[in-house]
Amino acid sequence: MKKFILLSLFFVCAIFSLRAQTEIKINPVALLFTGIGVGVEYGINNEFGIDLNALIVEGGGGVWVAGKYYLNPRQGLDRFHVGIFAGAISELAPGLGFMIGQKIVSSSNRILFDIGVGVGRSFDGGVLPYGRLSIGYRFGSR
Repeated sequence: MKKFILLSLFFVCAIFSLRAQTEIKINPVALLFTGIGVGVEYGINNEFGIDLNALIVEGGGGVWVAGKYYLNPRQGLDRFHVGIFAGAISELAPGLGFMIGQKIVSSSNRILFDIGVGVGRSFDGGVLPYGRLSIGYRFGSR
């Protein structure tokens, strides 16, 4: 319960600080497994965004921050992207890795679908996975 309250406060603070293009996302797959997966992406410019994600499930979870470069965006921060991420999950030490993904944005430039995969190495030598399937809403535009 404490984690849920802290996460809620995080998103309230994020909403009040929305400027330019910011996206709030939720992972529907995590909801099927009695967890919660949420994320916020902030657009630095039309081609580069910073993405913060958290996954909370019973018995563990993880947190990731990713820098995404969008190769040929149409509506700012959309279509194919590549990037690097840093993260940690409950069983492994923190680590770094690479990721790729695709983001589809509605014609109204508000509703989005984001999918991404990646792999990295934790600092203790284990494999650090990165995966996301998110549905979200975009505030602001470019």
